[in-house]
Amino acid sequence: MVARSKAKAVTRRVSLVDGRMYSELKKTGTIIQTPSKKKYYCISCAVHSHQVSQRDKSERRI
Repeated sequence: MVARSKAKAVTRRVSLVDGRMYSELKKTGTIIQTPSKKKYYCISCAVHSHQVSQRDKSERRI
């Protein structure tokens, strides 16, 4: 549990259709909606799961 002000929000689009099926539907001109999911990570979890990159030592605050 992390406060939202201290968490990093990551938004990802989720495909509801298989990759092969997606290309076939695109060829026929079908419009496919892709919903987006929003997840909140604490800073250390976001860095560990490669959602956010760590800043250079020179760019960090003191």
